[in-house]
Amino acid sequence: MRIMSLLLSPVTADETESLVPFLRDADEDEARIRAALQDTANTNYVALVDNMVVGAATVHWEERESEIIYIAVAAGLRGRGYGKAIIEALFREMRQRGVQSLLVGTANSSLDNIAFYQKCGFRLDSVRRDYFEYIQPPIMEHGIPVRDMLVMRYRQ
Repeated sequence: MRIMSLLLSPVTADETESLVPFLRDADEDEARIRAALQDTANTNYVALVDNMVVGAATVHWEERESEIIYIAVAAGLRGRGYGKAIIEALFREMRQRGVQSLLVGTANSSLDNIAFYQKCGFRLDSVRRDYFEYIQPPIMEHGIPVRDMLVMRYRQ
């Protein structure tokens, strides 16, 4: 399903709290989410379709290399193309800003995310070993321990 009318709109500082429920699926630690949302170096977005919130994203924009800190689609709306539409909107923003490459990280065990990002044009770039060591007790996903962050890169 192609999402033609998705609007990715920057969120003001006083509106960031509304993004926490969406981003909780991207990171269970609300303190980490709020810290990223309140970091003035990041830009926070809400994804809207027909004035309905379908997702959210937080991006750290830099001229040479930027990074998607968080991206999430509302739980009941996944698998409908909204995630791809958000990524495409971020690619447009990337081009407008003249950014050379865009990074995104996901857990080594997040097989669906790994496939999704590759379908969007990202390629494996590096591994941040033991990145998720702070999660105690360790969790499993697809029967795989969540340990490392796989960093993927999209280049224009």
